[in-house]
Amino acid sequence: MNITKQDIVNSATKLFRENGYLNTSVQDIANDYGIAKGSIYKHFKSKEDLFSEVFDQCQNTYFEKVEILNEQRNLSSREKFLQQIILRFQYFMEYKYILVEFTELPIQQDEKFKPLRQRVRARLISWHKECLESVYSDKIKPFLWDLIFIYRAILKEYLFWIIYEDHLLSMEETAKFILDKLDILVENMHSNQSTSLIKKEAYEDFMSGGMAVNHSQIIADILESAVKIINELPYGKAYQNELHELMSILKSELDKENRNKPLLHAVIHYLEREKQLRSLMIQLKNLT
Repeated sequence: MNITKQDIVNSATKLFRENGYLNTSVQDIANDYGIAKGSIYKHFKSKEDLFSEVFDQCQNTYFEKVEILNEQRNLSSREKFLQQIILRFQYFMEYKYILVEFTELPIQQDEKFKPLRQRVRARLISWHKECLESVYSDKIKPFLWDLIFIYRAILKEYLFWIIYEDHLLSMEETAKFILDKLDILVENMHSNQSTSLIKKEAYEDFMSGGMAVNHSQIIADILESAVKIINELPYGKAYQNELHELMSILKSELDKENRNKPLLHAVIHYLEREKQLRSLMIQLKNLT
């Protein structure tokens, strides 16, 4: 049987989602696909390595859904924000064993998973910042970082109740409640001329897990991941070579001090059309 890396990830995602990380073994994943356990280790060095890939792909799929929602021109910024909160509840409920309960897993300090989790945290915070700014604009600028922190705390607690006490709370009503309370909070902080207790520099340090934010390294990691994905696309060498040429143009432009932004964004936009590259290109676009 010709099994691909993605086939293994798909099977692992299903079992991790249904049973959780601790209750799923590499042998279970092999049995699910009807292959020898050794076939999995040809692609992944460990169960932790496989889970990191599953976690990463689940997060990427989530942000792809967020991006699609952002492109809905018939919705106001406030309506998009509301729908994004509901989407977060829905998606995290479906993948709770992968996206929520990982905080208590022994994989926390894994050399691959730890930086991955930090990047995901930074990505979520950036998304929360964009949502708040799109709804409340410059009004929240003096206390932006505190507002992000408060919003994340509220969202986290209600997410817990939605997931584990799903018969008690409606996702839609909870999302409306959160947004209504944010309105009151913003008006109060604005009228009182509040300023942030948490400064931008402190939040950036929090986002990076206490490590310096190295944008160059993040971009390099994204480009490396994109090349690996292109190498595994099942569309033939001609198409792969075309994408590799575009990646070379992209890398060359990113290495320049004075970048040609129209060219850069045109190449990213083209690569973004490939579904498996979409999430990486969105991340890259946000960094450039």
